[in-house]
Amino acid sequence: MKDFDTIDWDSLTFANNYVFLEVMNNKKRCQYLIEKILHIPIKKILQIVAERRTSSPRISSKSIRLDVYVEILDGTVIDLEMQVTGIGSTIYRDKDEKKVERELPLRTRYYQSLISMDMLRRGLKYTRLRKSFVVFICTFDPYGKGLPVYHFTYRSKEDNSLEMGDLTENIFLNARAANNTEDKELAAFLRYVRDGQAQNAFTQEIDAETKRVKNDRDWRERVVTWEMDLKILRDDAREAGKKEGKREVAEAMRKKGMSEAEIAELTGLPEKKETLK
Repeated sequence: MKDFDTIDWDSLTFANNYVFLEVMNNKKRCQYLIEKILHIPIKKILQIVAERRTSSPRISSKSIRLDVYVEILDGTVIDLEMQVTGIGSTIYRDKDEKKVERELPLRTRYYQSLISMDMLRRGLKYTRLRKSFVVFICTFDPYGKGLPVYHFTYRSKEDNSLEMGDLTENIFLNARAANNTEDKELAAFLRYVRDGQAQNAFTQEIDAETKRVKNDRDWRERVVTWEMDLKILRDDAREAGKKEGKREVAEAMRKKGMSEAEIAELTGLPEKKETLK
């Protein structure tokens, strides 16, 4: 973990995850950006939750934090995620671009499932599920086709005009293809993500807020605290995963007829006491 004073705060841009979270934790900015990406009018944003913590009901399942979780008036949920790779992608570590590209579709699948489970906590009927979008804003081309936007829905292979109707949509923005879209507002946003060019009123606003955030000492201290908390969570998760794996191995050994003493010796788990019948 780097010391607070050794972090190059000035080098951080809007595309940095923590800066993005702070700048976009604002209903007006979120509404403008979502309308430009989804091309739908938004009457009202009910709530914005920066870094919403969510996890599967299974204790051993992976826990994640969604970047900017937005719920609008009709119950639709939009999850905005900033995805950067390479040097400067995060404050403390780099992310390999090829690995991120491979994992991105699978992460999207998982995020959608968690959003759905979060909706159903308010009622167990599937009809309570509402429209949900997962939007990744990428500084790289996630599918290598040079498109500024990759928009996915479930469709029938036999009839491509037939949508499945599960109310989920996944969108990937490609900042490298900012010049390939005729949408001037979206192009301006993608250029700003790509290289910091503030060419219109919206990007000038987020640029000014980005500069303010980076110089906010309270925010810097929160970032360091978040990173320390993340490290603790990762360490705890790894340890829990190891224990869970050992328990599964132990159960397989029992099915093979191995004694509790042998299982304890091989796995390091405490010897399980037999229950009296």
